[in-house]
Amino acid sequence: MKIHTVSSCIITLAFIVSGCFKEEDGCDPNRYCDTVPIDSNWVHVNLTEQSTGVPIVIYNGNLENNNVIMRDTLYTNTVDYFLPVEVVYTIEAYYRSGPNTIIAVDSQKLEEETFRNCGETCYENSEITLDLVLID
Repeated sequence: MKIHTVSSCIITLAFIVSGCFKEEDGCDPNRYCDTVPIDSNWVHVNLTEQSTGVPIVIYNGNLENNNVIMRDTLYTNTVDYFLPVEVVYTIEAYYRSGPNTIIAVDSQKLEEETFRNCGETCYENSEITLDLVLID
């Protein structure tokens, strides 16, 4: 009887320990997996439309780095840019309000997101939205 109790404890312990080392990489063959790395993706920009246009400046990195990659004047409330991933993008928008200029700034990193499925590294779409809309 003692051998039976010891063997059942060993079997139970083996199940518990094997659960601790269980691979986090689940396998769902029905889940879509894009195995091609994504090198660029969409950066959506939302702003307040002005009839005279809204000048913007797009920076690679933080504003303090002053690494300008593009200047544009927008005449709509949304615009999309297809830019490389793994970069922090900062955008400034310059609004005219009478004799004053209001500057709106937003910044975010465009990341390459991955997950594992059935032993494969899968790449997900990771678009970002930078919000430069003026608040009333």
